[in-house]
Amino acid sequence: MGAEVESQSPEEPTTPSQLLSYLPTYRVLVCLRCRYAIQPGAIARHLKEIHYLSRATRRTFVAFAAEFELAQPQDIVLPDESQFPVPFLSIQEGLACRFERCGYLCATSKRMKQHWRCTHQIPTSNESTFSTPVPLQTFFRGNALRYFTNPSLLVASPASPSEYSVDEVSNDGRSSTTGTTPATSTTHLDSRLLPLDQYSLGLVTNQGLLDHYRHSTYKSLSISPETDHAFGEVVLGLTPRFEFLRQGVMACAALHLASIDPANRTYYVFQSLRHQDQAIPAFRQAILHVDRDNCEAVLAFAFFLVICSLNSDTEDPRLFLSDDPDQHLHWINILRNGCSMLCLFWDALTAGPLAPFAALWEDDLGVGGPSADGPEDPLLGTLLAMVVAENPAPEVVEEHDAYRAAAVQLAAAGAFLRRRGPAASVWDALNAWPLRVAPAYLTLLKQDRPGALLLLAYYAILLRPTRGEWFLAGRVERLIDEIARRLKGTSCSAQLWEWFLAIRREYFPEEALRCQ
Repeated sequence: MGAEVESQSPEEPTTPSQLLSYLPTYRVLVCLRCRYAIQPGAIARHLKEIHYLSRATRRTFVAFAAEFELAQPQDIVLPDESQFPVPFLSIQEGLACRFERCGYLCATSKRMKQHWRCTHQIPTSNESTFSTPVPLQTFFRGNALRYFTNPSLLVASPASPSEYSVDEVSNDGRSSTTGTTPATSTTHLDSRLLPLDQYSLGLVTNQGLLDHYRHSTYKSLSISPETDHAFGEVVLGLTPRFEFLRQGVMACAALHLASIDPANRTYYVFQSLRHQDQAIPAFRQAILHVDRDNCEAVLAFAFFLVICSLNSDTEDPRLFLSDDPDQHLHWINILRNGCSMLCLFWDALTAGPLAPFAALWEDDLGVGGPSADGPEDPLLGTLLAMVVAENPAPEVVEEHDAYRAAAVQLAAAGAFLRRRGPAASVWDALNAWPLRVAPAYLTLLKQDRPGALLLLAYYAILLRPTRGEWFLAGRVERLIDEIARRLKGTSCSAQLWEWFLAIRREYFPEEALRCQ
Protein backbone atom coordinates (compact mmCIF):
# COMPACT_ATOMS: atom_id res chain seq x y z
CA MET A 1 0.00 0.00 0.00
CA GLY A 2 2.85 2.38 0.78
CA ALA A 3 3.92 2.63 -2.84
CA GLU A 4 0.35 3.15 -3.95
CA VAL A 5 -0.29 6.25 -1.89
CA GLU A 6 2.81 8.29 -2.63
CA SER A 7 1.89 11.94 -2.55
CA GLN A 8 2.26 13.98 -5.68
CA SER A 9 4.10 17.25 -5.29
CA PRO A 10 2.31 20.32 -6.62
CA GLU A 11 3.69 21.69 -9.83
CA GLU A 12 6.62 24.00 -9.25
CA PRO A 13 5.49 27.64 -9.34
CA THR A 14 6.85 29.49 -12.33
CA THR A 15 6.52 33.06 -11.09
CA PRO A 16 7.28 34.47 -7.62
CA SER A 17 3.78 35.89 -7.22
CA GLN A 18 2.39 32.35 -7.30
CA LEU A 19 4.18 31.59 -4.03
CA LEU A 20 5.14 34.87 -2.37
CA SER A 21 3.18 37.97 -1.40
CA TYR A 22 4.67 41.16 0.06
CA LEU A 23 2.71 42.98 2.77
CA PRO A 24 4.02 46.56 2.78
CA THR A 25 2.20 47.49 6.01
CA TYR A 26 4.36 45.03 7.94
CA ARG A 27 7.32 44.74 5.53
CA VAL A 28 7.12 40.95 5.39
CA LEU A 29 7.13 38.39 2.59
CA VAL A 30 4.45 35.74 3.12
CA CYS A 31 4.64 32.23 1.68
CA LEU A 32 1.15 31.62 0.29
CA ARG A 33 1.44 27.86 0.64
CA CYS A 34 2.78 27.82 4.20
CA ARG A 35 0.70 30.85 5.28
CA TYR A 36 3.46 32.50 7.31
CA ALA A 37 6.18 35.07 6.62
CA ILE A 38 9.75 34.08 5.80
CA GLN A 39 12.57 35.67 7.77
CA PRO A 40 14.76 37.94 5.60
CA GLY A 41 17.82 35.70 5.82
CA ALA A 42 15.98 32.44 5.29
CA ILE A 43 14.29 32.89 1.92
CA ALA A 44 16.66 30.79 -0.19
CA ARG A 45 16.68 28.00 2.40
CA HIS A 46 12.89 28.05 2.64
CA LEU A 47 12.52 27.73 -1.13
CA LYS A 48 14.99 24.86 -1.25
CA GLU A 49 14.12 22.84 1.86
CA ILE A 50 10.37 23.40 2.10
CA HIS A 51 9.30 23.70 -1.55
CA TYR A 52 12.19 21.91 -3.30
CA LEU A 53 12.50 24.57 -5.98
CA SER A 54 15.24 24.11 -8.52
CA ARG A 55 18.34 26.27 -8.31
CA ALA A 56 17.37 28.32 -11.37
CA THR A 57 13.89 28.98 -10.03
CA ARG A 58 15.28 29.88 -6.61
CA ARG A 59 17.50 32.54 -8.16
CA THR A 60 14.47 34.22 -9.73
CA PHE A 61 12.48 34.09 -6.50
CA VAL A 62 15.35 35.37 -4.35
CA ALA A 63 15.86 38.25 -6.80
CA PHE A 64 12.14 39.03 -6.49
CA ALA A 65 12.40 39.07 -2.69
CA ALA A 66 15.44 41.35 -2.84
CA GLU A 67 13.27 44.10 -4.35
CA PHE A 68 11.45 44.60 -1.04
CA GLU A 69 12.46 46.14 2.25
CA LEU A 70 11.98 43.33 4.77
CA ALA A 71 11.75 43.91 8.50
CA GLN A 72 13.48 41.79 11.10
CA PRO A 73 11.04 39.88 13.35
CA GLN A 74 11.70 42.12 16.36
CA ASP A 75 10.98 45.28 14.34
CA ILE A 76 7.48 44.41 13.12
CA VAL A 77 4.64 46.53 14.46
CA LEU A 78 1.71 44.26 15.23
CA PRO A 79 -1.71 45.03 13.70
CA ASP A 80 -4.30 47.09 15.51
CA GLU A 81 -7.93 46.03 15.86
CA SER A 82 -8.88 47.36 12.43
CA GLN A 83 -6.10 45.37 10.73
CA PHE A 84 -6.75 41.95 12.27
CA PRO A 85 -6.70 39.34 10.81
CA VAL A 86 -3.64 39.89 8.62
CA PRO A 87 -4.24 38.60 5.07
CA PHE A 88 -2.59 35.31 4.01
CA LEU A 89 -1.54 34.33 7.55
CA SER A 90 -3.22 31.27 9.03
CA ILE A 91 -5.59 31.66 11.98
CA GLN A 92 -5.71 29.22 14.88
CA GLU A 93 -7.66 29.12 18.11
CA GLY A 94 -5.70 30.00 21.23
CA LEU A 95 -5.89 31.51 24.70
CA ALA A 96 -5.21 34.95 26.17
CA CYS A 97 -4.30 35.53 29.81
CA ARG A 98 -6.85 37.83 31.44
CA PHE A 99 -4.58 39.14 34.20
CA GLU A 100 -4.37 42.91 34.09
CA ARG A 101 -1.58 44.28 31.85
CA CYS A 102 -0.42 40.79 30.92
CA GLY A 103 -1.60 40.02 27.40
CA TYR A 104 0.15 36.63 27.25
CA LEU A 105 -0.97 34.46 24.31
CA CYS A 106 -0.49 30.78 23.67
CA ALA A 107 -2.00 27.90 21.73
CA THR A 108 -2.63 25.33 24.49
CA SER A 109 -4.06 25.23 28.01
CA LYS A 110 -0.94 23.37 29.18
CA ARG A 111 1.30 26.30 28.24
CA MET A 112 -1.16 28.77 29.78
CA LYS A 113 -1.05 26.92 33.10
CA GLN A 114 2.74 26.94 32.96
CA HIS A 115 2.58 30.71 32.38
CA TRP A 116 0.38 31.19 35.46
CA ARG A 117 2.81 29.24 37.63
CA CYS A 118 5.96 30.96 36.37
CA THR A 119 4.74 34.53 35.81
CA HIS A 120 1.89 35.08 38.25
CA GLN A 121 3.15 32.66 40.94
CA ILE A 122 -0.20 30.95 41.37
CA PRO A 123 -1.22 27.30 41.03
CA THR A 124 -3.08 26.23 37.93
CA SER A 125 -6.63 27.45 37.86
CA ASN A 126 -9.71 27.03 35.81
CA GLU A 127 -8.74 28.59 32.49
CA SER A 128 -12.30 29.80 31.94
CA THR A 129 -11.70 32.28 34.79
CA PHE A 130 -8.26 33.62 33.98
CA SER A 131 -8.02 33.05 30.23
CA THR A 132 -10.28 33.62 27.27
CA PRO A 133 -10.37 31.97 23.81
CA VAL A 134 -8.99 34.21 21.06
CA PRO A 135 -7.96 33.78 17.41
CA LEU A 136 -4.19 33.76 16.99
CA GLN A 137 -1.85 34.62 14.15
CA THR A 138 1.92 34.76 13.90
CA PHE A 139 4.11 36.24 11.22
CA PHE A 140 6.94 33.75 11.68
CA ARG A 141 7.52 30.22 12.90
CA GLY A 142 10.40 28.65 14.79
CA ASN A 143 12.48 30.82 17.11
CA ALA A 144 10.73 33.99 15.88
CA LEU A 145 7.21 32.73 16.62
CA ARG A 146 5.20 35.45 18.35
CA TYR A 147 1.44 35.20 18.56
CA PHE A 148 -0.84 38.21 18.27
CA THR A 149 -4.59 38.71 18.22
CA ASN A 150 -7.16 41.47 17.88
CA PRO A 151 -6.18 43.89 20.70
CA SER A 152 -9.84 44.55 21.43
CA LEU A 153 -10.22 40.97 22.63
CA LEU A 154 -7.61 41.38 25.37
CA VAL A 155 -9.73 42.30 28.36
CA ALA A 156 -8.62 41.87 31.96
CA SER A 157 -10.63 39.48 34.09
CA PRO A 158 -12.69 41.29 36.74
CA ALA A 159 -11.73 38.45 39.08
CA SER A 160 -7.97 38.88 38.67
CA PRO A 161 -6.54 40.05 42.01
CA SER A 162 -4.23 43.04 42.01
CA GLU A 163 -1.40 41.13 43.63
CA TYR A 164 -1.25 38.95 40.54
CA SER A 165 -0.83 41.90 38.17
CA VAL A 166 2.47 42.32 36.41
CA ASP A 167 4.08 45.45 35.03
CA GLU A 168 5.01 43.94 31.71
CA VAL A 169 4.26 40.91 29.66
CA SER A 170 6.14 37.67 29.88
CA ASN A 171 9.17 37.63 27.63
CA ASP A 172 8.65 34.02 26.63
CA GLY A 173 9.56 34.57 22.99
CA ARG A 174 7.56 31.59 21.76
CA SER A 175 4.12 32.74 22.66
CA SER A 176 3.73 36.29 23.88
CA THR A 177 2.93 39.75 22.63
CA THR A 178 5.06 42.77 23.35
CA GLY A 179 4.09 45.95 25.15
CA THR A 180 1.36 46.36 27.73
CA THR A 181 -2.27 45.73 27.07
CA PRO A 182 -5.02 47.98 28.46
CA ALA A 183 -7.36 46.33 30.94
CA THR A 184 -10.34 47.54 28.94
CA SER A 185 -11.02 48.60 25.41
CA THR A 186 -13.03 51.52 24.13
CA THR A 187 -14.22 49.73 20.99
CA HIS A 188 -17.50 47.90 20.57
CA LEU A 189 -15.67 44.56 20.55
CA ASP A 190 -14.88 44.95 24.24
CA SER A 191 -18.52 44.67 25.21
CA ARG A 192 -18.87 41.35 23.40
CA LEU A 193 -16.86 39.66 26.15
CA LEU A 194 -19.54 40.40 28.75
CA PRO A 195 -22.17 37.71 29.46
CA LEU A 196 -24.40 37.29 26.45
CA ASP A 197 -27.60 37.32 28.50
CA GLN A 198 -27.13 41.06 28.93
CA TYR A 199 -27.82 41.61 25.27
CA SER A 200 -30.78 41.55 22.96
CA LEU A 201 -30.50 40.03 19.52
CA GLY A 202 -30.26 43.52 18.06
CA LEU A 203 -27.10 44.50 19.94
CA VAL A 204 -25.01 43.80 16.86
CA THR A 205 -26.99 46.09 14.63
CA ASN A 206 -27.72 45.51 10.99
CA GLN A 207 -25.61 48.52 10.14
CA GLY A 208 -22.78 47.17 12.27
CA LEU A 209 -22.78 43.89 10.35
CA LEU A 210 -22.93 45.70 7.01
CA ASP A 211 -20.00 47.87 8.10
CA HIS A 212 -18.02 44.81 9.17
CA TYR A 213 -18.67 43.25 5.78
CA ARG A 214 -17.65 46.46 4.01
CA HIS A 215 -14.41 46.85 5.96
CA SER A 216 -13.33 43.25 6.50
CA THR A 217 -15.45 40.28 5.42
CA TYR A 218 -15.51 40.88 1.69
CA LYS A 219 -11.70 40.99 1.59
CA SER A 220 -11.57 37.51 3.11
CA LEU A 221 -13.77 36.15 0.31
CA SER A 222 -12.00 37.82 -2.58
CA ILE A 223 -9.21 36.23 -4.61
CA SER A 224 -8.34 39.03 -7.06
CA PRO A 225 -8.87 42.75 -7.74
CA GLU A 226 -11.81 41.78 -9.93
CA THR A 227 -13.52 39.84 -7.18
CA ASP A 228 -12.64 42.63 -4.73
CA HIS A 229 -14.90 44.90 -6.74
CA ALA A 230 -17.62 42.27 -7.14
CA PHE A 231 -17.76 41.16 -3.48
CA GLY A 232 -17.38 44.75 -2.31
CA GLU A 233 -18.90 47.65 -4.23
CA VAL A 234 -21.15 45.67 -6.56
CA VAL A 235 -22.76 43.46 -3.92
CA LEU A 236 -23.19 46.30 -1.44
CA GLY A 237 -24.69 48.42 -4.19
CA LEU A 238 -27.38 45.78 -4.75
CA THR A 239 -28.37 45.33 -1.10
CA PRO A 240 -30.69 48.37 -0.81
CA ARG A 241 -32.87 46.95 -3.62
CA PHE A 242 -32.89 43.27 -2.64
CA GLU A 243 -33.62 42.45 0.97
CA PHE A 244 -32.69 38.77 0.64
CA LEU A 245 -29.20 39.77 -0.51
CA ARG A 246 -28.85 42.29 2.32
CA GLN A 247 -29.78 39.58 4.81
CA GLY A 248 -27.31 37.20 3.17
CA VAL A 249 -24.50 39.73 3.47
CA MET A 250 -25.27 40.24 7.17
CA ALA A 251 -25.43 36.47 7.74
CA CYS A 252 -22.00 36.08 6.18
CA ALA A 253 -20.55 38.98 8.20
CA ALA A 254 -21.86 37.45 11.44
CA LEU A 255 -20.15 34.14 10.62
CA HIS A 256 -16.93 35.98 9.88
CA LEU A 257 -17.15 37.65 13.29
CA ALA A 258 -17.71 34.20 14.82
CA SER A 259 -14.51 32.96 13.22
CA ILE A 260 -12.38 35.77 14.67
CA ASP A 261 -14.05 35.87 18.10
CA PRO A 262 -14.21 32.22 19.30
CA ALA A 263 -15.37 33.23 22.78
CA ASN A 264 -18.67 34.46 21.32
CA ARG A 265 -18.92 32.12 18.36
CA THR A 266 -22.28 30.65 19.41
CA TYR A 267 -23.79 34.12 19.67
CA TYR A 268 -22.65 35.17 16.21
CA VAL A 269 -23.69 31.88 14.61
CA PHE A 270 -27.14 32.46 16.07
CA GLN A 271 -27.15 35.96 14.60
CA SER A 272 -26.19 34.51 11.22
CA LEU A 273 -28.97 31.92 11.33
CA ARG A 274 -31.46 34.66 12.16
CA HIS A 275 -30.47 36.60 9.04
CA GLN A 276 -30.45 33.43 6.92
CA ASP A 277 -33.99 32.64 8.08
CA GLN A 278 -35.09 36.10 6.98
CA ALA A 279 -33.36 35.77 3.60
CA ILE A 280 -34.41 32.30 2.45
CA PRO A 281 -38.17 32.85 1.87
CA ALA A 282 -37.55 35.87 -0.36
CA PHE A 283 -34.76 34.03 -2.19
CA ARG A 284 -37.09 31.09 -2.87
CA GLN A 285 -39.50 33.49 -4.53
CA ALA A 286 -36.73 35.19 -6.48
CA ILE A 287 -35.43 31.97 -8.05
CA LEU A 288 -38.96 31.16 -9.20
CA HIS A 289 -39.15 34.50 -11.04
CA VAL A 290 -35.63 35.35 -12.19
CA ASP A 291 -35.58 38.37 -14.48
CA ARG A 292 -33.15 40.94 -15.79
CA ASP A 293 -33.71 43.10 -12.73
CA ASN A 294 -32.91 40.53 -10.03
CA CYS A 295 -30.52 38.13 -11.78
CA GLU A 296 -27.38 39.76 -10.34
CA ALA A 297 -28.78 39.63 -6.81
CA VAL A 298 -29.72 35.96 -7.25
CA LEU A 299 -26.22 35.13 -8.50
CA ALA A 300 -24.56 36.98 -5.62
CA PHE A 301 -26.80 35.45 -2.97
CA ALA A 302 -25.96 31.96 -4.21
CA PHE A 303 -22.36 32.58 -3.13
CA PHE A 304 -23.37 33.75 0.33
CA LEU A 305 -25.63 30.73 0.71
CA VAL A 306 -22.68 28.49 -0.15
CA ILE A 307 -20.42 30.26 2.38
CA CYS A 308 -23.03 29.99 5.12
CA SER A 309 -23.64 26.32 4.33
CA LEU A 310 -19.94 25.50 4.39
CA ASN A 311 -19.42 27.31 7.69
CA SER A 312 -22.47 27.11 9.92
CA ASP A 313 -22.63 24.29 12.47
CA THR A 314 -26.30 23.78 11.72
CA GLU A 315 -26.00 23.73 7.93
CA ASP A 316 -24.49 20.64 6.32
CA PRO A 317 -21.53 20.24 8.70
CA ARG A 318 -20.35 17.21 6.72
CA LEU A 319 -20.00 19.11 3.44
CA PHE A 320 -21.18 16.60 0.82
CA LEU A 321 -22.77 13.98 3.08
CA SER A 322 -26.06 15.50 4.13
CA ASP A 323 -28.92 13.38 5.49
CA ASP A 324 -31.46 16.12 4.81
CA PRO A 325 -34.05 14.84 2.28
CA ASP A 326 -35.08 18.42 1.42
CA GLN A 327 -32.02 19.39 -0.58
CA HIS A 328 -33.35 21.81 -3.18
CA LEU A 329 -31.45 24.62 -1.42
CA HIS A 330 -28.39 22.47 -0.72
CA TRP A 331 -25.26 24.39 -1.67
CA ILE A 332 -24.14 21.81 -4.24
CA ASN A 333 -27.47 22.07 -6.02
CA ILE A 334 -27.34 25.87 -5.92
CA LEU A 335 -23.96 25.82 -7.66
CA ARG A 336 -24.80 23.02 -10.09
CA ASN A 337 -28.11 24.58 -11.11
CA GLY A 338 -26.87 28.15 -11.27
CA CYS A 339 -26.65 28.21 -15.04
CA SER A 340 -30.13 26.79 -15.56
CA MET A 341 -31.69 29.29 -13.14
CA LEU A 342 -29.96 32.20 -14.84
CA CYS A 343 -29.46 30.91 -18.38
CA LEU A 344 -31.70 33.50 -20.04
CA PHE A 345 -29.52 36.28 -18.63
CA TRP A 346 -26.15 34.54 -18.69
CA ASP A 347 -24.66 36.68 -21.43
CA ALA A 348 -25.54 39.84 -19.50
CA LEU A 349 -24.08 38.41 -16.28
CA THR A 350 -20.81 37.35 -17.89
CA ALA A 351 -20.43 40.82 -19.40
CA GLY A 352 -21.53 42.71 -16.30
CA PRO A 353 -19.94 43.72 -12.98
CA LEU A 354 -20.51 40.24 -11.50
CA ALA A 355 -18.62 38.49 -14.29
CA PRO A 356 -16.05 37.14 -11.77
CA PHE A 357 -18.91 35.29 -10.03
CA ALA A 358 -20.24 33.93 -13.30
CA ALA A 359 -16.76 32.66 -14.16
CA LEU A 360 -17.20 29.96 -11.51
CA TRP A 361 -19.33 28.07 -13.99
CA GLU A 362 -16.70 28.11 -16.75
CA ASP A 363 -16.90 24.91 -18.78
CA ASP A 364 -13.26 24.36 -19.69
CA LEU A 365 -10.63 23.72 -17.01
CA GLY A 366 -7.93 23.92 -19.67
CA VAL A 367 -6.22 20.65 -18.71
CA GLY A 368 -7.06 18.55 -21.75
CA GLY A 369 -9.89 16.15 -22.39
CA PRO A 370 -10.66 13.16 -20.17
CA SER A 371 -9.31 9.73 -21.02
CA ALA A 372 -11.88 7.12 -21.96
CA ASP A 373 -9.74 4.40 -20.37
CA GLY A 374 -9.79 5.88 -16.88
CA PRO A 375 -7.80 8.37 -14.83
CA GLU A 376 -4.08 8.79 -15.44
CA ASP A 377 -3.51 9.48 -11.74
CA PRO A 378 -1.95 6.27 -10.31
CA LEU A 379 -3.66 6.62 -6.93
CA LEU A 380 -7.07 7.01 -8.54
CA GLY A 381 -6.29 4.23 -11.00
CA THR A 382 -5.51 1.85 -8.15
CA LEU A 383 -8.72 2.78 -6.34
CA LEU A 384 -10.86 2.39 -9.45
CA ALA A 385 -9.37 -1.04 -10.20
CA MET A 386 -10.12 -2.21 -6.65
CA VAL A 387 -13.69 -0.88 -6.74
CA VAL A 388 -14.44 -2.62 -10.04
CA ALA A 389 -12.81 -5.86 -8.85
CA GLU A 390 -15.06 -5.87 -5.77
CA ASN A 391 -18.10 -6.60 -7.92
CA PRO A 392 -17.33 -7.47 -11.56
CA ALA A 393 -20.90 -8.61 -12.31
CA PRO A 394 -22.29 -7.33 -15.66
CA GLU A 395 -25.42 -5.93 -14.02
CA VAL A 396 -23.38 -3.25 -12.23
CA VAL A 397 -21.61 -2.00 -15.35
CA GLU A 398 -23.50 1.31 -15.16
CA GLU A 399 -22.29 1.78 -11.60
CA HIS A 400 -18.72 1.11 -12.73
CA ASP A 401 -19.14 3.65 -15.53
CA ALA A 402 -20.28 6.26 -12.99
CA TYR A 403 -17.22 5.59 -10.83
CA ARG A 404 -14.92 5.72 -13.85
CA ALA A 405 -16.36 9.04 -15.06
CA ALA A 406 -16.10 10.56 -11.57
CA ALA A 407 -12.49 9.36 -11.24
CA VAL A 408 -11.55 10.83 -14.61
CA GLN A 409 -13.07 14.16 -13.56
CA LEU A 410 -11.19 13.97 -10.25
CA ALA A 411 -7.91 13.49 -12.09
CA ALA A 412 -8.67 16.53 -14.24
CA ALA A 413 -9.58 18.52 -11.10
CA GLY A 414 -6.26 17.58 -9.51
CA ALA A 415 -4.33 18.63 -12.60
CA PHE A 416 -6.24 21.93 -12.75
CA LEU A 417 -5.60 22.76 -9.08
CA ARG A 418 -1.92 21.85 -9.32
CA ARG A 419 -1.59 24.10 -12.35
CA ARG A 420 -3.25 26.93 -10.42
CA GLY A 421 -0.75 26.39 -7.59
CA PRO A 422 -0.94 28.77 -4.61
CA ALA A 423 -3.41 30.92 -6.54
CA ALA A 424 -6.03 28.14 -6.35
CA SER A 425 -9.05 29.18 -4.31
CA VAL A 426 -11.93 27.34 -2.71
CA TRP A 427 -14.04 28.47 -5.66
CA ASP A 428 -11.58 26.75 -8.01
CA ALA A 429 -11.84 23.59 -5.91
CA LEU A 430 -15.64 23.66 -6.08
CA ASN A 431 -15.64 24.41 -9.79
CA ALA A 432 -13.15 21.65 -10.54
CA TRP A 433 -15.27 18.69 -9.43
CA PRO A 434 -18.59 19.08 -7.53
CA LEU A 435 -20.03 21.18 -10.35
CA ARG A 436 -18.99 18.66 -13.00
CA VAL A 437 -19.56 15.22 -11.55
CA ALA A 438 -22.53 13.35 -13.04
CA PRO A 439 -25.83 12.85 -11.16
CA ALA A 440 -25.25 9.08 -11.32
CA TYR A 441 -22.24 9.44 -9.03
CA LEU A 442 -24.12 11.70 -6.60
CA THR A 443 -26.85 9.05 -6.40
CA LEU A 444 -24.27 6.42 -5.45
CA LEU A 445 -22.80 8.81 -2.90
CA LYS A 446 -26.21 9.37 -1.35
CA GLN A 447 -26.50 5.58 -1.02
CA ASP A 448 -23.17 5.44 0.87
CA ARG A 449 -21.57 3.12 -1.69
CA PRO A 450 -17.95 2.45 -0.63
CA GLY A 451 -16.57 3.35 -4.07
CA ALA A 452 -18.36 6.70 -4.06
CA LEU A 453 -17.22 7.48 -0.51
CA LEU A 454 -13.60 6.67 -1.35
CA LEU A 455 -13.64 8.91 -4.42
CA LEU A 456 -14.91 11.66 -2.13
CA ALA A 457 -11.98 10.95 0.21
CA TYR A 458 -9.64 11.59 -2.70
CA TYR A 459 -11.40 14.89 -3.35
CA ALA A 460 -10.80 15.79 0.30
CA ILE A 461 -7.08 15.57 -0.50
CA LEU A 462 -7.57 18.24 -3.16
CA LEU A 463 -9.42 20.41 -0.62
CA ARG A 464 -6.53 20.44 1.85
CA PRO A 465 -4.99 23.74 0.62
CA THR A 466 -8.31 25.51 1.25
CA ARG A 467 -8.41 24.60 4.96
CA GLY A 468 -7.05 28.03 5.88
CA GLU A 469 -10.27 29.71 4.70
CA TRP A 470 -12.24 30.83 7.75
CA PHE A 471 -15.50 29.45 6.38
CA LEU A 472 -13.96 25.99 5.83
CA ALA A 473 -12.23 25.69 9.20
CA GLY A 474 -12.40 22.06 10.33
CA ARG A 475 -14.75 21.05 7.53
CA VAL A 476 -12.31 18.90 5.53
CA GLU A 477 -11.31 16.99 8.66
CA ARG A 478 -14.96 16.44 9.55
CA LEU A 479 -15.56 15.16 6.04
CA ILE A 480 -12.82 12.54 6.47
CA ASP A 481 -14.29 11.54 9.85
CA GLU A 482 -17.75 11.22 8.34
CA ILE A 483 -16.46 9.11 5.44
CA ALA A 484 -14.79 6.78 7.95
CA ARG A 485 -18.00 6.49 9.96
CA ARG A 486 -20.07 5.67 6.89
CA LEU A 487 -17.56 3.19 5.50
CA LYS A 488 -17.75 1.26 8.77
CA GLY A 489 -21.50 0.97 8.28
CA THR A 490 -21.25 -0.41 4.73
CA SER A 491 -20.07 -3.63 3.10
CA CYS A 492 -16.66 -2.06 2.53
CA SER A 493 -14.04 -4.77 2.01
CA ALA A 494 -10.87 -5.02 4.07
CA GLN A 495 -8.83 -4.02 1.00
CA LEU A 496 -10.81 -0.82 0.40
CA TRP A 497 -10.77 0.01 4.13
CA GLU A 498 -6.99 -0.34 4.17
CA TRP A 499 -6.80 1.98 1.15
CA PHE A 500 -8.80 4.58 3.07
CA LEU A 501 -6.64 4.20 6.18
CA ALA A 502 -3.51 4.64 4.07
CA ILE A 503 -4.97 7.82 2.56
CA ARG A 504 -5.81 9.16 6.00
CA ARG A 505 -2.34 8.39 7.37
CA GLU A 506 -0.63 9.97 4.36
CA TYR A 507 -2.69 13.12 3.90
CA PHE A 508 -4.50 13.62 7.24
CA PRO A 509 -2.01 12.40 9.86
CA GLU A 510 -3.60 14.42 12.66
CA GLU A 511 -6.95 12.71 12.09
CA ALA A 512 -5.27 9.31 11.86
CA LEU A 513 -3.51 9.82 15.21
CA ARG A 514 -6.66 11.07 16.87
CA CYS A 515 -8.61 8.01 15.75
CA GLN A 516 -6.04 5.49 16.97
